[in-house]
Amino acid sequence: MPDLHIHLLSNIALFGLVYFFDKSFKKNKKSLFYLFLTIIGSNLIDLDHLLSNPVYDSNRCSINFHPLHSWYFLPIWFYGLLQKNKYFRYFCLGVLVYLGLDLIYCF
Repeated sequence: MPDLHIHLLSNIALFGLVYFFDKSFKKNKKSLFYLFLTIIGSNLIDLDHLLSNPVYDSNRCSINFHPLHSWYFLPIWFYGLLQKNKYFRYFCLGVLVYLGLDLIYCF
């Protein structure tokens, strides 16, 4: 499961970038904690791996194999970037980064 570490590290880097560019989080430590939970929570889309057999296969491409990793959900994740709720926007951004990394593993 080394790819899980790459996903978590990319989300921590995304958290740092959002913190650096979005000044609203520097004022309130509680909202900063919620931002951290939101971006790390974007890893929860991997729960759909539990629907497959076997649950983990290092040679399998996740894109279009798992429901939340499918091209059908991709417009939903992009639509989430347009929403007013900044936590939902950053959640969808974390999911898109996650899916981008999964797409790299497919090659």
